[in-house]
Amino acid sequence: MKSEGRAWIVSGLLFFLWRTLPGSPFRYFAEMVGDGCIWVTGRLLLPPLWQTILIYFLMGLLLVIFLLIGRSRNRLYVAGLCALAEMAHHLVLCIRTGRIYDVSPAIAIGLALALLFLLVKAKSPALWLSDAYVLSLALWLIYDGVLPPLLKALSLEQSGLAALLQISANPWIYQLSGLWHLPALVWAILPLTLAVLPVALLGHGRQKG
Repeated sequence: MKSEGRAWIVSGLLFFLWRTLPGSPFRYFAEMVGDGCIWVTGRLLLPPLWQTILIYFLMGLLLVIFLLIGRSRNRLYVAGLCALAEMAHHLVLCIRTGRIYDVSPAIAIGLALALLFLLVKAKSPALWLSDAYVLSLALWLIYDGVLPPLLKALSLEQSGLAALLQISANPWIYQLSGLWHLPALVWAILPLTLAVLPVALLGHGRQKG
């Protein structure tokens, strides 16, 4: 399968699996990266609205970097590196809190699969798994910056759909509400563009699989 087709299929699957157990390793990875961006911007002592814009741009930039790596000969190692970083982060969390989380087995399975695909040189599964980790950054932007104001505009923020999607109660996008007298729904164009445009421009031209 062409890489652009694979990218859009993986994105669609992640959207529907985001809050489920199969999607949890990729959601955890995106949230880990998002927390890192939040930590970096927090050190700059910026007002919340500029911090939000910078967080979104950092996530978009990292998405671009990962997609570009997907064009290099190191593309098969992306899943392994992402899963390894995620596992190390989660182990530190488990040690600090002294507990095991529901997502812990899924994270371990994600790492095991990534390493297995590398060992047996299963190119196609490794590419799909790599895309799932990389495109989770785009899904983070969608879930934090697009869905909350969209559901609110449609008066669905208290609906069964919102409960199913488990939208964050305090998404960053609302920090931009009112900036230049524009509602959050208009500002949602920013994270939407940062999530979709890199995939549209860089999703093709990578290895088929």
